[in-house]
Parts: sequence; C-alpha cells; structure tokens
Amino acid sequence: MGLVHALVLAGGTGERLGGASKADLDVGFRLLDVVLAGLAPHVSGAVVVVAPPEVPVPDGVGRAMEEPAGGGPLAGIGAGLDFLMGRAGAVGDDWVVVCSVDSPGAGALADRLSSVVLEPHEAGVVIVGGDPEPYTQYLQAVYRVGPLARALDGARAVLGGLHGVGARRVLGGLVLRRVGAPWSECRDVDTREDLQWWRARLSSSGSG
Repeated sequence: MGLVHALVLAGGTGERLGGASKADLDVGFRLLDVVLAGLAPHVSGAVVVVAPPEVPVPDGVGRAMEEPAGGGPLAGIGAGLDFLMGRAGAVGDDWVVVCSVDSPGAGALADRLSSVVLEPHEAGVVIVGGDPEPYTQYLQAVYRVGPLARALDGARAVLGGLHGVGARRVLGGLVLRRVGAPWSECRDVDTREDLQWWRARLSSSGSG
C-alpha cells in the first residue's frame, strides 16, 4: 500500500456564517486545527490545505489554491492534488483523504474510512450520511491518487476546467465503496446552530 496523504478544503466563504473564514472558526479550538489533528493518525505522507493566503496554515503543512479563487470544491481538489503530485511526490498507488474544513468529525470519519479494505477495481471509499436523508459525501472520502487524477484530467479535457463543476458530476463516475456514518460525525458547520452544536459536543468529549 502506498502513502496516505491528506487534502483539506478550506477556501469556502461561509456565507451563512456572515462570511467568516471557516478554517478560523472557534469550536473550542481553531476548526482547521481540529480537522488536521483528527486526520493526523491516518496520514503517512503529505498534508495540503487548499486555502487563501490569509488563512494561517501550520508549519509542515502545504498550501494550494485554485486559480482563480472561488472555483468550488472540485477545483480545490484539483489544486490540492496537483500540489501533492507535483511538490509532495504523491504517486498513483498512494491514497488521499479528502475532507472539507467544516467537518469537525474528520477524525471519526477517517477511522471509518481507513478500516475498509478495498478491492483492486475500487477507486476509494466515501461516507454516506446526513440529515434528514443520508447522501454521498464526496468531501468526506479516501481516494486512490491515480483514479482521482485521471477523473480530474478527464473533466478538464471535456469541460475545459474544474471551476464551477459539481463534485458529484465528476467523482460520481468513480467506482467507490460507500460506508454509512451517523449525522453526529458527518455534520458540517454551515450555520450558527451547527457551530454551537459542535462547540458543545467537542467540549463534552474533550476533543481537540
């Protein structure tokens, strides 16, 4: 098995949170730090955060950003994967954990994802969860680098780029194993209610 890298998407505008930088939200700890700490036990390779320059990134963590900024999650994944394959030396047999910075449950989700043994034809494993109806969480997943890179390159060739292209449109074409997770793990931080819920949960669990 190759190395396991991590790609954290942190370029969102947080419109429903008053335009706040999600990476810098306080959930008892800085949200980006919570996500990175949760992923750390599962990473044997490089870590890249896709975020604008004004978002502080810890030492030893790479930074990437789609050009121009604001291209959406799929464009962010493309920029992050380009960094991993170019500057960090990731190869096709490696793996990459992809998650958004507004996923404080990243550690628990990574535990679920890493416990799955995939068949050779499968390109990754993705979380299925949500409320009120579970759905495929393409930004809470582990992908094989090779198939992911080919899917992104194919989309670039056919669509002329990744900006504004929905993640499901491209990543939904991969052969993926789906693993269920409770809402308490995969709940995003999209609203003030979500933010308060996670503050209370992390405070009670002592997570950091």
